[in-house]
Amino acid sequence: MRAVISLKSIPTLIALTLPLHAVEPRVTYDNLPLGSIERPLVLRSYLPEPGIDPAVFAQHDTASKVAKYNPDIGRDVAGEIKPIPGLVAAVGVNFGPALSYVFDTTECRLLYAWQGGFVDMTPYWGDQQRGSRQSFDYVPRLVGTLFWKASGKDPIEVDGKSISEIGARTYVGYRLEKGVPVFEYRVGEVPFTISVRPSSVPLSCEVRLTSSSDRKLTWRGIPGEGKGKLVFNLTGSELAKFQGYEHAKKITKASVNAGEMLFNQYGCAACHSIDGSKSHGPSVGKLAGSKVEIEGQDKPVVADKSYLLESIKSPNAKLVKGYPPNYMPPFTLRDVEYESLVLYIQSLENPE
Repeated sequence: MRAVISLKSIPTLIALTLPLHAVEPRVTYDNLPLGSIERPLVLRSYLPEPGIDPAVFAQHDTASKVAKYNPDIGRDVAGEIKPIPGLVAAVGVNFGPALSYVFDTTECRLLYAWQGGFVDMTPYWGDQQRGSRQSFDYVPRLVGTLFWKASGKDPIEVDGKSISEIGARTYVGYRLEKGVPVFEYRVGEVPFTISVRPSSVPLSCEVRLTSSSDRKLTWRGIPGEGKGKLVFNLTGSELAKFQGYEHAKKITKASVNAGEMLFNQYGCAACHSIDGSKSHGPSVGKLAGSKVEIEGQDKPVVADKSYLLESIKSPNAKLVKGYPPNYMPPFTLRDVEYESLVLYIQSLENPE
């Protein structure tokens, strides 16, 4: 992974859901924040860098190794400290499980997009019970399925030429249109905007571009709708899966209590209610032992132990009717942890 540090931007460590002049609270300390399609969450903080092509960061400065310092003796000691692998000049946007993406304000381009979650802020905010973030590598961790990431020159083209070759890109800011952020920047003196929204196509997002130029606007050959406007679906493929911060879990025996702890640590409650109410995903309240309607199957299946295990390990294996794929990342856990989650869900057969 690559540590990218911009000398042109200083991160503002707040989660923004409203314009800066709004009077409603804007700060969240939720370790697993989620927005929604109706009200996306905009997060300006340190963000992960999931192995992006170094050529993308033409306008960035790159961090270097530094000597280790011992505060007890007041001088450097043998060894080096590697840079923290993260982005400090980017903005993360989340529409709930439907879509997350990162826009870089130094390069003024879309960096990557994923589905099924957002970020786990535990390394930065710290454990909510104990506080205290990590002393090193406190960059948040990704949650979900990465389906697209930038590479090479900027894919936005004017008359077939990448805007990376036209001139320096300068970030202007962003505005909200019905809650959706629209990023504004200039290439030389020409204004551009870009907004990204969820798509109905799996592992895809809708990209909207505008430019004041009267020349032909394309995205790596994809034509626009007349001069200065381009709207298209950016469809990718499963590149990697992430499940957030790896908590230190000392579970030696499966139990309902351990399952409840895991359910909370991994943010399952953000998508799965325990009282039968509808959310991003099916409720786990009264789920165990019930009959579940599955996409593409005529007959329902029983939510027995094997079904619950399969649903945690391979969420797309049997999609509940009415819910899209790729909204839940598969979790790689130990057997005792899978067993604990199943026990907890089974305990909700008759929730209070």
